[in-house]
Amino acid sequence: YMTEPIDEYVVQQLKEFEGKNLVSVTKEGLELPEDEEEKAKREEDVKKYETLCKVMKDILDKKVEKVTVSSRLVSSPCCIVTSQYGWTANMERIMKAQALRDTSTMGYMAAKKHL
Repeated sequence: YMTEPIDEYVVQQLKEFEGKNLVSVTKEGLELPEDEEEKAKREEDVKKYETLCKVMKDILDKKVEKVTVSSRLVSSPCCIVTSQYGWTANMERIMKAQALRDTSTMGYMAAKKHL
C-alpha cells in the first residue's frame, strides 16, 4: 500500500518483482491492454478532442507540460500525472518536507505535470 516514505525510494529502484515489471500508474506512459475496437475508439477520441486539448493547454500554459487524451480513466473527466523520468507526486511531497533538503535538485527533479 506504500504507507512508509521509504517505499517511494525502494520502488523507484526496484524495476521488477518475481518476473513482473513494476510500472507507476501516477506517471505518463502507462500502457493498458486494449483490443482493436478500443484502440480505434481511442484514436477517434484523440481526433475528436484535439482542439479541446489545445485550448486546455493554452489556458493552463506553464502549469502543465501537455494535455492528452488517455484511456487511463473510466469515471473521471481528467487526472494529472507526472512525467516519466521525474519524481512521483508523493516523492515530490516527501522531498519538500525534508528539513535539510538540497534545493538545487528541486528544479530539475520536480515532475512536469500532464493533464
